[in-house]
Amino acid sequence: MLTIDRDTARRFILGKQGLWPGRRFRGLEGTEQALRQMEYLQLDPLQIIARSQDITLHSRVLDYTPALWETAAYEQRSFFDWGGWLALRPMDELPYWRAIMHRERDGHPDCDGRTRKSAQDHAEAIDEMRAILREQETVSNRDFATASRKRTQSYRGRKDSSLALYYLWRTGEVMTHHRENFERVYALTEAVAPAHLIREASPADVDRFLFAKEVSFWGLSRLQRTQDAYFRGVPFSQKADLVQALLDDGVIVELKVEG
Repeated sequence: MLTIDRDTARRFILGKQGLWPGRRFRGLEGTEQALRQMEYLQLDPLQIIARSQDITLHSRVLDYTPALWETAAYEQRSFFDWGGWLALRPMDELPYWRAIMHRERDGHPDCDGRTRKSAQDHAEAIDEMRAILREQETVSNRDFATASRKRTQSYRGRKDSSLALYYLWRTGEVMTHHRENFERVYALTEAVAPAHLIREASPADVDRFLFAKEVSFWGLSRLQRTQDAYFRGVPFSQKADLVQALLDDGVIVELKVEG
């Protein structure tokens, strides 16, 4: 087992997040590099001084300008946004995330059951939004007047159309085409993602991906029960076997931090 001291551990964690030894990325290309280095970029609509995603990237990327991440995501299509914990993810990871989207859609026992319940509660509106998206290139929740829609009491939206679009996005039928004042404008997945990525990775590959992604995001991780992988359809009982397989393949290493 590798042993490192606390200073090395701190620097590794900061370096893995692109924060040490200082800003080493530049411009649009550097923004893409930083996004991959970080693994996830959490997106937040609130803007007090600046939005958190822009502050995050400004601390890592020289010559960064606000919303440069949107260019990488919605113009170059190198990234896509998804999740209840809303984050930007590399587009080439889509096959893994599509499998996870479908686990949520199908009510996998280790996934949040609210997605499946939404399909039952708003089935008619979901069918309606699905049909509209097949006819129109893009659709926004603002396209539907509140007075003409069924009212809802949800954190995700106050209209059934909003929850229906969110469901289609959450389960992978649609993706964010672009944003207007941070609000999602939706399009069918085929209109956004490259065709060769619109597929599902195998269950075994997805589980390996989730654990490796989790370790890479944190830099150093114990993979505790509360971490994200266990809410994506990976039972905690599989931890030992998956970790050992990743260790055997050299994807992760085991280490000890002194002190």
